[in-house]
Amino acid sequence: MAQLKIKTRVAVKREKADQYVLISLISFAGMVLITRLFLELTGYPQLGNKELHIAHVLWGGLFLFIGLMLPLILANTWALFWSSVVGGVGFGLFIDEVGKFITQSNDYFYPPAAPIIYTFILITVFLYLRIRRTPKLKARAELYRALQNMTEVLDYDLDPIEMQTLEQRLVNIIAVSDDDDIRDFATALLQFVRSNKIDVVPRNKPRFIQFLLKVVDTANKILSETRLRWGLIVGLGWLGGVAVFDLVNLVLLSTNAITSNELPLLFRRGDTFFVDTPLWFAVRLGVEGIVGLLALLAAGGYILRRNKWSTSLAILGLTVSLTIVNLLLFYLDQFSASINALVQLIVFLGVLSYRRRFLRPKLLVGTDQENVVT
Repeated sequence: MAQLKIKTRVAVKREKADQYVLISLISFAGMVLITRLFLELTGYPQLGNKELHIAHVLWGGLFLFIGLMLPLILANTWALFWSSVVGGVGFGLFIDEVGKFITQSNDYFYPPAAPIIYTFILITVFLYLRIRRTPKLKARAELYRALQNMTEVLDYDLDPIEMQTLEQRLVNIIAVSDDDDIRDFATALLQFVRSNKIDVVPRNKPRFIQFLLKVVDTANKILSETRLRWGLIVGLGWLGGVAVFDLVNLVLLSTNAITSNELPLLFRRGDTFFVDTPLWFAVRLGVEGIVGLLALLAAGGYILRRNKWSTSLAILGLTVSLTIVNLLLFYLDQFSASINALVQLIVFLGVLSYRRRFLRPKLLVGTDQENVVT
């Protein structure tokens, strides 16, 4: 009599889960920026009449519903891609109106709305970074992902790389599993995969992915070590210079406001108080100044060829700026702060690229040296 096994509900990370989260993140953040830009350029038009107002949160709910239904109804892997796209767009339209949801007056321009949206973007980024880590090798989870890979066989869309991944995954399952049933199942699947009965198609990536790969490849060829380093010097110098200039300017404005007893006017923008206490004003001065000085020090370090030290300093300063400082700036400057945030993100990605391409340790192979590319 076969032994009765205990039911398990341990969660398993889906194959390509990090890609789906990244697609949702791009769709979500992009839709917020597109919506705000469109409304600003068109004078905030309204769809409806004297009685009805079809807010874009309703369209967001519709897209969210479609994104939810796709993977529930369809078993095809492409449904997950479109679910991440449509769901991200829907959530972007939904969260853009968060100011209306948290105020009695349905204030779309409520100042904390921008940092709330930015916080959700940061949370999604951290989720993506957490998910993209390579999971521990477990037979049950690997078998889940192997069965997901088998759907490519049914769609006649299995390319050589996917074939190799599937075969290696089944080999790993057989090697690490202590469950006879799982091992036997994986063995049977491996025999089928190796039976030459599976049609393998040439690897044909979508045109958009091919375009992105060409852009990255071209950028890597153009941006040599010297060019990328000087690009980082200019970018970090610009960010640091602007931050220090703003710091000095705000100090002078606050000094003049204090001497003329007009300090409260410094915190007013139109009819709205964006910062209602000098404490938050001082916090802004402090954090912007520190991040600006870190950026300038990093730029100077790159000029002096202190590349490792400068890279660490730049990553520290830009991380603090993107995760902490920008929350305050989105509260103060609203969505105009998104331009500066995008510039910081581009420079941050440039720093990471410089570290990956030129600062990784080199692997000695006999008498030759090869760059370790990860």
